[in-house]
Amino acid sequence: MLVVSDPKASQNASIARLPSLAAQSQFGRVSLPPRLSRIALLVCLFAIVVGGRWAVINRFGTDLPQWDQWDAEGLHLLAPWFQHRFTLGELFLPHNEHRVVLTKLLNLALTLANGQWDQRLEETVNAFLPGAIAVALFSFAASRLAARWHPPMFVILAAVMSLPLAWQNVIGGFHSQQFFLIGLSIGTIVCLCEALPWSLKWWLGAVCSILALGSMATGFLAAVVVICTLSLRVQKREIPAQSTTATLFFCTAIAAIGWFTRVTVTVHDPLKAHGVEDYALSIANSLQWPITASHWALIPMWLPFCWLSYRLAAHRRQGSGRTFEWILGALGSWVLLQIIATAYARGAGGGPPASRYIDTLCFGAAINAMAAAWMIQTKCDGLPDRVISRVAAAAWAVVFATGVFNQVGRILHEELPPVLANQLACEQNVRDYLATGDESYLQSGAIPYPGISAFLERIRIPELRALLPVSVRTALPLTLGAGQTSFISHDSHPPSKADQFAAAATGVPTGFSNNLPALSNRISWGSFAGGGAGDTGSWMSAPLTAEGGWLMFETAGQLGEVGVSLKLQDAATGETIAEVRPTKVPNDSWRSAYVRIPQKPFVITARDEDTQRWLAFAEPVEMGPLSHWAWRAVKQGLLIVEIASVAALLIGAVAWRGSRASAP
Repeated sequence: MLVVSDPKASQNASIARLPSLAAQSQFGRVSLPPRLSRIALLVCLFAIVVGGRWAVINRFGTDLPQWDQWDAEGLHLLAPWFQHRFTLGELFLPHNEHRVVLTKLLNLALTLANGQWDQRLEETVNAFLPGAIAVALFSFAASRLAARWHPPMFVILAAVMSLPLAWQNVIGGFHSQQFFLIGLSIGTIVCLCEALPWSLKWWLGAVCSILALGSMATGFLAAVVVICTLSLRVQKREIPAQSTTATLFFCTAIAAIGWFTRVTVTVHDPLKAHGVEDYALSIANSLQWPITASHWALIPMWLPFCWLSYRLAAHRRQGSGRTFEWILGALGSWVLLQIIATAYARGAGGGPPASRYIDTLCFGAAINAMAAAWMIQTKCDGLPDRVISRVAAAAWAVVFATGVFNQVGRILHEELPPVLANQLACEQNVRDYLATGDESYLQSGAIPYPGISAFLERIRIPELRALLPVSVRTALPLTLGAGQTSFISHDSHPPSKADQFAAAATGVPTGFSNNLPALSNRISWGSFAGGGAGDTGSWMSAPLTAEGGWLMFETAGQLGEVGVSLKLQDAATGETIAEVRPTKVPNDSWRSAYVRIPQKPFVITARDEDTQRWLAFAEPVEMGPLSHWAWRAVKQGLLIVEIASVAALLIGAVAWRGSRASAP
């Protein structure tokens, strides 16, 4: 057949399509492929969680090890390692009721890489673990839930994982076991409940279940949940029994190992629930979190999970169409088992859960949010199902948002400031003790261990003392070299300790401004001559060598301005290696300045060439390379959150615009 077309009509039709094509091209330029958009959102979520925790560490954290660390890490890990008597048994040695193998391995590796024992470094690295958990949960939810649920799930996960709701785990370098427990349990349940035996995903779940035994005492509960979930699915004839045999045998072995290797600590018996009332109150206080005022809050907080569990129990369906529901049910059941175990072991008095257990409750909140979204998304079996699903979701959202808002305000304004004050006092007391050997500095009660005699026993171990972080580390001693003039030395060590401000008060030159307090138990040098600005002059140390890392100087005066300088110079050639300069001119305050330690012998030189300016500096302190990275990283925490949040909003807006453009 011969078809004759009208060229003019064809041309008009093409012109008519141009606006539509232009619009599609415009949207195409701003839209992102779904996979790329998902990856970008995951990166943003990870950055928000890590940055949020870093911001809290920067404000309230310390590098000085605290409490349990002096035993589990110091006495039973680092000391044996550096005394060359370390065995693998030290890793598996119980700490209270737990075998925190993974936490010990992580912190040992950080200490060896850094050359110093730094809790801030541990906290900074620990932040990556909840970031990874948030990414895994969002990926899990986004792969099953409709696109309209992705933004609320993103916000919920970002909130519960980045805010200091479990602040002990944020500013506690030894608390990574909480994250190992949650993350590995998620991997165990998700993989083993869904994957066929001997597949790659199954092996991943198997490895997670084995590693979970080295997280905390309850690490075997994930295997118990898998056993129960698969058994119920077989009983309801949703999956064939033969497909679960290998998994059930494996999980039974894991559960048996965890149960029969558990540790009983009789000294902790007073911490256990002392009866049914303590037990019930402790469970209720956990279930109602984040609300603290009323036990009735546990109903809306756990209603989505309970309704999901009812639907799983009441309905039977052939095939694997309900796998996501079963996994949600299994994850929620795992949280309940953790709550029950915690109430038994730490439920004395029936009070609210300690901060270190809140991350498990945050995970439970995320599971309830997923359950609410899933129930609304799936086809319900009638009007009651639809009504209950929506009411449960709305009630959960209101209670959760209200509770989190109140919790964060209370934590930031009431709980963390006293913790910071105590940590600063601990740093000062330990630093003064190490500088002087005077035990009276430790009598005030602000020490990082429960008991002075036991603390002294640990801190007197030479190998541990050599590893202490920059906040308490003994300064690098300086001796005078040749060529210094007009710089004044001030030593605030005893016997001048009791009256270290007397020199400034009586007009005796100290080398720094009379408005500036002396550093406690430190030797400093300065060009301030007493009545006004400094005299001109120079100062130089004898040659020094130090291990790799950084030097931290406490500086004051107009350091950084013209005519005033503090430098590191090559001891052999006099060539300037680095200039010591704080980020801001200190004036009448002490401000820290950091400089890399040279790989060759060096001298420290100071010069004041302006009678209207002065400078002062104290003996420097060595800082490990990773300690310096952690210190700098946490200072950027809030900025990281802001950038990642804006990026997530832009990615979401582009994705929404692209979906609108592609809609028919």
